[in-house]
Formats: sequence, structure tokens, C-alpha cells
Amino acid sequence: MRDSLEAFLDAFEAFLERLVEVRWTPLALAVALHLVNMLVRTYAWRNIVAAAYPQATVRWRHTFGAYAAGVAVNAVMPARAGDPVKLLLLHRRVPGATYPTLAATLVAETLLDLVVASALLLWAWQAGLLPLPDLPVPAFELSWILDHVWVIPAFATVLLIGVLVLGTRVRAFWERVRQGLVILTTPGRYLLEVVSFQLIGWGCRIAGAWAFLAAFNITPSLESALLVQVASSAATSLPATPGGLGPKQALLVVLLAGEAARTDVLAFSVGMEMTSLVTNLVLGAAALALMLGGLRFRRVIADARSRDVSPDR
Repeated sequence: MRDSLEAFLDAFEAFLERLVEVRWTPLALAVALHLVNMLVRTYAWRNIVAAAYPQATVRWRHTFGAYAAGVAVNAVMPARAGDPVKLLLLHRRVPGATYPTLAATLVAETLLDLVVASALLLWAWQAGLLPLPDLPVPAFELSWILDHVWVIPAFATVLLIGVLVLGTRVRAFWERVRQGLVILTTPGRYLLEVVSFQLIGWGCRIAGAWAFLAAFNITPSLESALLVQVASSAATSLPATPGGLGPKQALLVVLLAGEAARTDVLAFSVGMEMTSLVTNLVLGAAALALMLGGLRFRRVIADARSRDVSPDR
């Protein structure tokens, strides 16, 4: 964590030194592409939830509001703390919804991301652009896991024991989970109503990276824009810091070493993160205010607890 903080502070200092050189037109284009990406992603999530609850009316504006609020929380808190916020907000808007089912819809929503991110990482590695295993592992918050490999089988054993002990309740839980993944049982619908929108979103992310590079005076190319996505995917795979801050900056310096000077890459990385952060926070705050009639989130949590008498809900 200390290495991540130091990496981010170095990058932030470089960003301040080059703030006056920012090109505002490509920066505005990058923000617009960021918003379009969120629009199409939330429409895909809406279709997944609608497939899980065919008898309910699932409105896109509710999925967008819940998603935007969760993204805003993820931007300032580690360990994907915003995902429970998404579930809490949408649970209030979908009649009969349960938390296990809604959580499963988020899993279905991230499947394509996993495939695309893995493909980009493999491409970067095979092309020699991602110099594994020479990357500084502690900088990417992986050292603890590598030093404590025994944790993985231990966790799997505890999980198996829990499944055997709980029995019927676990089976009921997994029925709710399968309900959230039901759209995967109709591949045609999944491709049309989910994958198509998510591919548009990925196109916006890559084009947005291109625009961010141009905004911070780094000559953009398709390869460099793809490498930005590689850095983002790798740094957020284990979200020990909000948005992967710190590890992302360190990785971008490695990946874009041949594209620009280190200080220019650091300034770009922080500029991109700060712009996305402000956009997400403004959008998330507006979404919370509209969905909750204000920003009193504690009241919503208390209301959810009072209504949910069963842990399966």
C-alpha cells in the first residue's frame, strides 16, 4: 500500500507540472466517451436483470442510477465497495428481487470484461510489451498472496465445509444465483442484448484512452490505447486501492516507456484518473440524489434491513 501511495504521489506531482499544457478538446471527447460507455454498459445490465425477472418492470434509469452510484463509491474506496451499493439501490426498484440474484447478474455483466481483459493481457505479454515476470510484484499488491499461497486451498476447504453444513439453505441460495445467470442459457439473446452493448462500451474505452493520451500530449496510437486498458485491467484485478491507483501509474510507466518520457506518462495517468474520478463522483452523487430523494444513505440501509427479514433476500 505504501508503494502504491508513493507511486501515485509522484504521478500527481508530474500532473500538476503539466496542467497548463492540457488539450481541452480531446479531454472533452474522452469524457463524452466515458459517459457513453457507462450508458451502454448499464443498458446491458438492465437486460440481464430483466431476463432474471421477466414478470417485473426493470427500468434502464434505475440500473443506470445504481451503477453510477456504485462506480462513484468504487472510485474512492478499495475492494469494490461500490458493488454492494449497486445491489442495494437496484433491490429497492425491482419488485421481488433478491440480493443473490442481483449479485449474479453482476457476474454475468462482467463475463465479457474478463474475456477481453484476459485477451489484452495475453496479447501484451506475447508481444513482449508486458515484461512478466520482471514486473515489480509488490507494486501491484500481489506480494501478500504469493507469500501466503496456502490461503487459497484453506479458503476453498472452509467454503466446501460451509456448503455441506448449510445444505438446504445453500441449495436455495444457488437457485437464486442461477436465476441471475439465466440470460446465459439463451446465447442468442445474450449476444444481442448484452455482448453487443458491451463491445460498444469497450470501443468507447479504447477510443477514450486514445483521446486521453492526446489530451495530455502523448502521441496516441491504437497500441498505446490498448496498453492503457491492459494497465487498467491488471491494476484493478486485485483492488487493494481505490480504482487501482498507484499500481496503475507504475504499470503505465512500464508499458508506455517507448511512447513518452516517464514524467509525461505519469502526468497522463493522473490526469486521466482525476478526470474520470470527478466525472464519476458528480454522476454518482446526482444518481444517489435522484434515486433516494437525497443523500441520506444511512436511512436507505436501515430501511433495507427492516424490510429484508431473510438473508436470502
